[in-house]
Amino acid sequence: MPIYTYECRHCGESQDRLYPVMSYPKAVKCSQCGRMARMVIVSGHGGRFCDSNINVPWLASALGNLQPDGERPIESRTEYKRYLKEHDIIAAG
Repeated sequence: MPIYTYECRHCGESQDRLYPVMSYPKAVKCSQCGRMARMVIVSGHGGRFCDSNINVPWLASALGNLQPDGERPIESRTEYKRYLKEHDIIAAG
């Protein structure tokens, strides 16, 4: 099972949780202050260097956490990086 990292924007507490690949929450209760901690997107989980989202195992998970329903799907790593920059999101890792 993969390890997912969650960080609380209120108190800064970071925590790791184990969940099945397709059964993880986007937010969990912070163990420090009790508010909601959001998932941190961590890059470098065995993805291969290419511009396609094919064969990049972590990209689908990242997109599922980033993009709201109805938004045009990101189709490449280049678009993913542009999306992060435009929305002032920093990917850790």
